[in-house]
Amino acid sequence: VNIYLNSVKAYMYNDDDFNWNYGISLAQTGNYKAAEEAFLLVQNETYKNDYCYISWLARCHIMNGQPKLAWELYLKMDTSNESFNLLQLIA
Repeated sequence: VNIYLNSVKAYMYNDDDFNWNYGISLAQTGNYKAAEEAFLLVQNETYKNDYCYISWLARCHIMNGQPKLAWELYLKMDTSNESFNLLQLIA
């Protein structure tokens, strides 16, 4: 999948759906640096406020040696079950 997605990346650079899926695919295969870059290209606020997006981005930050950025994502969240789950991921 990553080979295909990488081959069409130049044509889909500004597509939030593509960057979301590409980021997940890269993170799932351990390429956290490229995954973080793909996630940060997402502009749609619906995606950016989704717990799944936040948790994957936090995981990428942690795996790239930037846990402070993951912590900042946690601090922006309202108190909820999702924020507790993110806190557990960070810990």
